[in-house]
Amino acid sequence: MAAVSNSVVHLTMRFGSQVLAIGTGVIYEREAKYCIVTAWHNVTGRHPETLHYLSKTNGVPDNIVVSLAVNRPEIGVIRQHITLPLADEEKSLFYIHPKNWPRVDVVAIPFDPKALNRFEYQTSIGTVQGVMSILDSGGEIYSVQRYEVPNDDLRRQWLESVDVTEELFIPGYPQNVQDYYAQPVWKRATIASSVQLEWNGERKFLVDSASKSGMSGSPVLYYSPDGVMRFRGTNYRFDQEVAILAGIYVGRLGVTKEADPQIGTVWHLSVIDEIIDSECFERLPLDMEVSRGELHKAVNDEFRTCSQGGIDNIRNPEMPSRFYVRNNVLEALQGRAVPTEVLEAVLELVENYDGPLASEEGD
Repeated sequence: MAAVSNSVVHLTMRFGSQVLAIGTGVIYEREAKYCIVTAWHNVTGRHPETLHYLSKTNGVPDNIVVSLAVNRPEIGVIRQHITLPLADEEKSLFYIHPKNWPRVDVVAIPFDPKALNRFEYQTSIGTVQGVMSILDSGGEIYSVQRYEVPNDDLRRQWLESVDVTEELFIPGYPQNVQDYYAQPVWKRATIASSVQLEWNGERKFLVDSASKSGMSGSPVLYYSPDGVMRFRGTNYRFDQEVAILAGIYVGRLGVTKEADPQIGTVWHLSVIDEIIDSECFERLPLDMEVSRGELHKAVNDEFRTCSQGGIDNIRNPEMPSRFYVRNNVLEALQGRAVPTEVLEAVLELVENYDGPLASEEGD
């Protein structure tokens, strides 16, 4: 068995006890702190670009059940299910990227294995019971770093030079496929766009893979089961299987009722540390999308930075100025609005705007 599978977790997104969706995540360790890294849309229940609800019932998860591998010395590696809340009264309980427009569809859910966590288990009569316990009491959990190539410079060089047509793997839970031990299923992926040049100016790249629902949030890995890494004509040998985390898979592109090009999106590894280091919590579910009043204020604030000529350009459909304003508003709002609705607000408000202008400030 690929031991790195122990760092992959099965996720069940719920509202109360109602299951909303299934996904995948990975245990990530940074400076002796643990997080579960997964896709933003998994834990918010919203599409990362349109903000539309993903559930037909408009359900937003308020807790997540994590099935993770724990090594108990007396019995070996077993999967245990802990339930983590996704919000308190003030904020959501997961970190997002500090600059979240365009949307970075990745989050990190901090958790403490040494703290009391809620465990769930099924009784002999089929009911689910919960108990508070310490996750790593007498046991050990596995972060993906445990299996990575133990050479920071070599991993960096690989990320800086890996190219299209090279093979990666995506372990996850396609269509919720798993066995009794909750082992993830490994899918092949071929790099389909430049890892270094980004995609649409964002730190993500594309892979060619027959990925399916349930894999969102999966780690995307270079993997060598025999511990031999072949890189730039040199063989590097290690005493265990080795992997390199390249990024987080978040879903497919271009899927229609008629066709599926089997092209997946992967956010680059570099966004993960930025997310964890920023400790920027997401807003509460009802605050993720701006109100009409907030949107109009943000648009008018942007108009204040314009000259009269700039306002005239926004009104002129032949000029691109209105789109620059839209993007600036979206950035100021941290992506908490739908681009088409922001543009509509810009065009509505600019027609009768008579507020202060940049050239008039201080008059």
